[in-house]
Amino acid sequence: HNSNLKVVGEIHGPLEYINDDIDLSLDTIDCIRVSTESIKQQFEHKYNYKAVFNQYVNAQHIELTNIPSNTKRNLLIKSRFEDGVKDISYVIKLINYIKRNTYKNDIQLYIVGYGPSENLYKNLVEYYNLEDNIHINEREPLNYIYVSTSPYETLGYSILETVANGNQALIYAGDDNVLEGIYKKYNAVSFLSKDFRKDSEQLLQVFEGKYTRSERAKDLQRLQIDFANDDYVDRYLNNVNSVNNENLAKVIDVKKARVPKIKTKKTNTSKIHNLDQKRDLYENLKKTVLFKKLFNNNIFFNGMKKIYIYRKNKLEKKIMDGIEPEENKVFIESFHGSNFSGDPKYLALQIKKKFKDKKVYVSSVNSLVDIEIRNSGLIPVRFGSAIYKKIFRSCKYVFMNGNSLDNVYKHSNQIFVQTWHGFPLKKMVNDLSDKKEKNLQLSKFLPRMNKWDYLITSSNLNTLLLKSAFKLENNNQLKVLELGAPRNEYLINSNNEQEWLRIQSKYLFQNDENTKYILYCPTWRNGQRDSITNINLVDLLVFLPSNYKIIVKLHPNESRLRNKYN
Repeated sequence: HNSNLKVVGEIHGPLEYINDDIDLSLDTIDCIRVSTESIKQQFEHKYNYKAVFNQYVNAQHIELTNIPSNTKRNLLIKSRFEDGVKDISYVIKLINYIKRNTYKNDIQLYIVGYGPSENLYKNLVEYYNLEDNIHINEREPLNYIYVSTSPYETLGYSILETVANGNQALIYAGDDNVLEGIYKKYNAVSFLSKDFRKDSEQLLQVFEGKYTRSERAKDLQRLQIDFANDDYVDRYLNNVNSVNNENLAKVIDVKKARVPKIKTKKTNTSKIHNLDQKRDLYENLKKTVLFKKLFNNNIFFNGMKKIYIYRKNKLEKKIMDGIEPEENKVFIESFHGSNFSGDPKYLALQIKKKFKDKKVYVSSVNSLVDIEIRNSGLIPVRFGSAIYKKIFRSCKYVFMNGNSLDNVYKHSNQIFVQTWHGFPLKKMVNDLSDKKEKNLQLSKFLPRMNKWDYLITSSNLNTLLLKSAFKLENNNQLKVLELGAPRNEYLINSNNEQEWLRIQSKYLFQNDENTKYILYCPTWRNGQRDSITNINLVDLLVFLPSNYKIIVKLHPNESRLRNKYN
């Protein structure tokens, strides 16, 4: 209400991480400050908002060191432990690759910070047997090379501090090349490519080289120009005054203005929140002496649970009905998010390659699957979560190799492509011998199958078996496409030495053309078992030539045996 005030919006996070659903209230803000010219252009384009200026954050307080620092073995990461944003897992795997394939076994990586991915990093260190090389939240070294592999940054404040202190940095330029634009001119900074072989060579080159005094002198000069100047406030205010906001809200005369009382309308999301609060209250009351007997009564408990599930599903359905599918969004799911593989994976990779404007979301059940998805340049979404349901509904195209969740509702404008998984050599659904089990599975399966618009099969025999098992005639809109299996097409088209070395490097952390692999993929059987084979695989390796290795790929339903075979 005060016409003399200017409201400046500060964007301190990458635009990529600002959820499209968030209202930035740009109609109430006079101008926006971002870090770089390229981010400014992205912001103007994304939000159709022109009152934007670019200026780095104030770094006058950072002390500059004159003497360059060199190290032959120490790396440092200081960051929030949030792998989806910082991608620290890549650095852990890079150390594993270097240790396996080079002479350099004494590299020490210090990771300092906190956050939800801490257990992931500890598990990866243990899994790759890197306890002697990687140290989490231990005392950091004085001399180090700072490492950053974030896909997106606005400035990289830790990188700036590193260079100011006289240390070197190894950084990923960013998927949007923002960091390259800021730090390319500094001698202290070298760039990673997120290719194990290239990055291991780059890292060793930095260790073997020397950051000289003359290089440091040039970097100091650049730092003082970019970050340590005294006119920061004057430039900031000049920028605020110079930008012209075409979308200014109408100024209200303070004396005449009366602020209306706004009655907030309850949304379906807030109703779900209230419902969940009541559920939590119920859980707490259950523990009290007074309500323990009543609430632990199964009839009462099951009745309350049914009411809760019914009301929540009804409210979620209303939210979903308000979401329209968007042409530039694609949803991918493989084995209910338990891994990123099979036909949906190779369709996703081709979509990413051929349709640059598409946002490709991939279902994932844990942080390990997240890593694989992000390594392919795609966006992981936690399976079954509230955001999962919204993103599913907002995607125009859906690709799956299994059943979709029942409470994930398909929009009439969505296109659902089913690839199914494997060749149906066992009896399923409509082909089951047990009539009762067959009818039960059919009643659950048919509503899911009716969401499908297309079914991709590998042959007419494959089509015949799926028609029999799934009663495809019940879906009048379904089109069957006998196009072959996308994952097999990838294998046929990629049968060359370069691709073989890429796969070996990515999954096995080696670059060795002479190594031979035996792949053992036992299928799953109902019931618990302690071993998938009676063959002693260790004895078998003894009898094989020394350049042979065995890869055991477990069925997802028997992943509990992974530690034993590992």
